Amino acid sequence: MATKECSLCHTLRGVLVRCQIDESGKWNFVCPGKCWHSVSGGIEDAKGLEGLYPYYRYGGMWKDRNADGPTSAKKPRRVKERQRKEEAERQAEQNAQLLRTAPSEH
Repeated sequence: MATKECSLCHTLRGVLVRCQIDESGKWNFVCPGKCWHSVSGGIEDAKGLEGLYPYYRYGGMWKDRNADGPTSAKKPRRVKERQRKEEAERQAEQNAQLLRTAPSEH
């Protein structure tokens, strides 16, 4: 089984996220769990989190194509649902913040 090493924790994995994480612009391979979440906020394009992750850029998934059995690089449905909910909450908070900082018309 071909594996690659996570750029952050150095664990060998059969599935990794390809991304840029710092000002060097170098492409890295990071674990799709804790390591990826630490550099992206858990969102593929870090949408809405650009201030926290200014250098993050998603570059797709790397998967060992010779792995025995199913190795999926797809996100489970529950992860997609959680990310949609988190994005909606972020948008609602941003809208509320804009309303609080908008000048009053009275």
